[in-house]
Amino acid sequence: MKQAIEMKPVQRTGREISATTAPEKTGSVLDALRSRIAPQERFASAPRPSFSLGSEALDAALPGHGLRTGVLHEILPAGHGDFAAGLGFGICLLARLLCQRPGSLLWVSPAHLASREGALYPLGLAALGLDPNRLIQIQARKPIDVLWALEEGLSHAPIAAVAGILPDSARAYDFAASRRLALRAARHGVTALILRGRQASKESTAAETRWSVASLPAASAGTGAPRWRLALIKSRQGMSRHFSSGWDVEWDHDTLSFRLPAPLADRAPGHTPWRRGIDHAWAEAL
Repeated sequence: MKQAIEMKPVQRTGREISATTAPEKTGSVLDALRSRIAPQERFASAPRPSFSLGSEALDAALPGHGLRTGVLHEILPAGHGDFAAGLGFGICLLARLLCQRPGSLLWVSPAHLASREGALYPLGLAALGLDPNRLIQIQARKPIDVLWALEEGLSHAPIAAVAGILPDSARAYDFAASRRLALRAARHGVTALILRGRQASKESTAAETRWSVASLPAASAGTGAPRWRLALIKSRQGMSRHFSSGWDVEWDHDTLSFRLPAPLADRAPGHTPWRRGIDHAWAEAL
């Protein structure tokens, strides 16, 4: 005789229910995050055109045979007193970019720098080849405001490039902040340039390249083309087989391009007393 077996529903506790549903919830959250991040990753990985720096030696050292647009680049002074050199190199780099792409340049700087040595001089910009009429200048009170203005500027495709100055004390600029700038630059194809203090040479950021810039004496006192000693200390795309530990370059404002100068003749040190005073003032402004 068969015995009837009564089937009773299994009662599970709240802990058991949460344990079984937790992986499902985690999976759904991860799927949602992947769907949100995927478009940004596509923009970040999309190839962007590069622009030549004008010097075959510099272009050959870069993976794209030139400097990529739509990414984030950083410029650092090589030593104490080289901030002005980094600033001049950055302006010439932007002038080179603007001659190949339409649009304006958004320049964001801390207010305390603009009130001292940080104000851009229109005639000086024009002498370097950068049209002041294409410049939009913003002064910000705090480094976090500088970053906010840069991020907003990167959202407007008609802008060709954005540039910002950040001192060593700008703790708001970390990897997460640089990643936001890099993703926004990739999304809209706008190039971003950050000028930082020399203490940031070993910090990890999402910048495509990081350049170290030192000043060199001009070919002739007061009238020669500006010269710098450059070093590419970071490249996310790797270094070309033509990579060099550094280059001595000068700016040709007639062709708006960088070139390797002829060997410097024997001369007095480039840091004359009046130049040291300017560099010291720039260092204090940081």
